[in-house]
Amino acid sequence: MAAATEKVTTKLQRLLRDKKLLLMPGGFSPLAARMVQAAGLESFFLAGSQTAAYVYGLPDVGFMGREEMTQATQRVTAACDIPIFVDADTGYGNALNVQRTVKEYERAGVAALQFEDQEFPKRCGHLAGKQVITAEEMVGKLKAALDARTDPDLLVIARTDARATHGEE
Repeated sequence: MAAATEKVTTKLQRLLRDKKLLLMPGGFSPLAARMVQAAGLESFFLAGSQTAAYVYGLPDVGFMGREEMTQATQRVTAACDIPIFVDADTGYGNALNVQRTVKEYERAGVAALQFEDQEFPKRCGHLAGKQVITAEEMVGKLKAALDARTDPDLLVIARTDARATHGEE
């Protein structure tokens, strides 16, 4: 049994090591996260596309900035006690921007964040017209993200859209 004071980052690491399937519903609001927790689920994904649709009624094409997503993240993490996995888009720019994103999201209380390899400004991964950065630039961003963490249990997750732009090979 986990201690009541277990960090959300450590809890997510423990849940991921478990052999059972971890269900992680996605959403855009503190209420959605509370409902997920009340239903007995143990984690929540704060989706950038859903947050952009909720805030602006628009598709996920770069309208939401780091500050707006950080504020949304703070509201969600304050509303529940389960680990929150946040969509961090491209990190909102280059490797320096990625470092700032990690620091702000970590202060907001996330357990994990995801970076994608699209050019900035990005497009939702489901939309046409996206472009990806080079693998070398993405590796640099990921190294910057890992270096920026203060909690070694904070998960930094990479996502690629290269299949859509470069094919399956």
